[in-house]
Amino acid sequence: MQRSLCTLILFVALTFAGCEAGDEFGIARGPADLLTRAERSDYLETSRHAEVIEFLETVVRMDDRMSLTTFGFTNEARAIPLVTVAQRLADRSPAAIRESGKLVLYLQGNIHGGEVEGKEALQILLREIASGQHDSWFNDMILLVAPVYNADGNDAVGLNNRPGQNGPAGGMGQRPNAQGLDLNRDHMKLNSPEARSVARLVGDYAPHVTMDLHTTNGTNHAYFVTYSPPLHPNTDPAIISLLRDRLLPDVTETIR
Repeated sequence: MQRSLCTLILFVALTFAGCEAGDEFGIARGPADLLTRAERSDYLETSRHAEVIEFLETVVRMDDRMSLTTFGFTNEARAIPLVTVAQRLADRSPAAIRESGKLVLYLQGNIHGGEVEGKEALQILLREIASGQHDSWFNDMILLVAPVYNADGNDAVGLNNRPGQNGPAGGMGQRPNAQGLDLNRDHMKLNSPEARSVARLVGDYAPHVTMDLHTTNGTNHAYFVTYSPPLHPNTDPAIISLLRDRLLPDVTETIR
């Protein structure tokens, strides 16, 4: 299980590290024909909310392990999509997933609307799964995938939303949601409908592991791929120890 999880973390990290960032999909005869807006534009543009929804609707039809639902709505009433990937599980309800005995992993992209790489990488990951890659993961793991969490911020596209960021050249969304709130600072007060929605999701599905995908915003780092354990001083020491002493060192070795 630890090897499967580390392989997944490596895939997502390397995929969105490689993105620097429209027309219709056309007829997608199979997963290989299904491209994101970023791929179709050679990474000069990024997917809008409606395009992500269309991509997800298409990819779930290609794999009976996948199902698409909505776990909330934004301030501007955009649906926040959630794809569940589960093998040999007819009932995809939160209760059934909690009681499945499998590792439940929640992957979230686009909490900051201009940080586009995670959103694009999660779509690509779902396409790869639908094409038959990574099958062994689902013997003992269930994925919950939310590529476009801050959907309002995602669609507030502008050329100058993130002036220090290298692309996409066609513009990117804004950091806050439509209320002007940074959703990554709203996990306690829950002033936004998005934060209240994800709080319900965590309570309903009780994921064992959450990956929240960000972009470095043009800052300088020693490596293309960065990650960190929780930095808040009130975090349970057992959680910090698990990530700092066991999980992240294993990820580092896998990347090497």
